[in-house]
Amino acid sequence: MSENIIRFPGTGDDADEPGAPEAPAGPVSWEDLTEDQIKAVQVVLSGMDFVCLGVKPTTSGADFFTAVHGDATVLGQAQPHLSGVIDRAFARKGI
Repeated sequence: MSENIIRFPGTGDDADEPGAPEAPAGPVSWEDLTEDQIKAVQVVLSGMDFVCLGVKPTTSGADFFTAVHGDATVLGQAQPHLSGVIDRAFARKGI
């Protein structure tokens, strides 16, 4: 199993090895994006340091895709707060 893929417990090593997240088949219009998708693109394009987490459902759980970009000092200072930030974001969505 690739070291770059994180799977939910119980998905097993025999599951199909996922590829990279699929890019859209064609151009994407801003009008086709949700408010949260636009926010994510704006963060990336702004040059801001970021941690991005993508979740791709599978038949036995999910695969996670991550991207981390920015100054190591800034990201290191943010790291202890990330779980709380994710918890609050989920709570805002009722998850």
